[in-house]
Amino acid sequence: TQKSLDQQGIRNVSDLAQQIPGFSFRTTGGDNNPQLTIRGIGGNAIGGTSGSAPTTGVYIDDLPVMKRNANGLLTGSGSPVPLLYDLDRIEVLRGPQGTLYGGSSEGGTLRFIMPTPSLTTYSGTARVGASTMAGGGTGDEEGLALGGPIVEDKLGFRIAGYRRDDPGWVNNYSEY
Repeated sequence: TQKSLDQQGIRNVSDLAQQIPGFSFRTTGGDNNPQLTIRGIGGNAIGGTSGSAPTTGVYIDDLPVMKRNANGLLTGSGSPVPLLYDLDRIEVLRGPQGTLYGGSSEGGTLRFIMPTPSLTTYSGTARVGASTMAGGGTGDEEGLALGGPIVEDKLGFRIAGYRRDDPGWVNNYSEY
């Protein structure tokens, strides 16, 4: 849940990979392609087949967001992952999930479940943080999420915004 992610200090998928056995995350190539594997099964990892489909499914709610590997070209290949803010929960489904989630889920599937807008009550969360790196400057993060009913018991809304600036010595921009 978002509460347990915050309590454990998990702010991104790299932090998440350190907490989940059998799940790994790394970036490869000059364009920082995100590579996700569950149980070590990774057809789009280094040495994988050029043009192959990913082997770990990534879903936001029920929408797949995986992309085919385009041999490291600056075409947006790799599996984009969402920011870990304003989530209801994260589901890690190990093992082949092809029956439920298609052929790109041989190793397993990661599902990022967004909160459902409430039709009866208003709610919100906020996040503010700062960080420093010796010789690398300062960084900060801000997040705000609000939701509630527009028409009681019929129509609701949920809106969230998040910005993060990490300190460091080199600007490392990723198209993901």
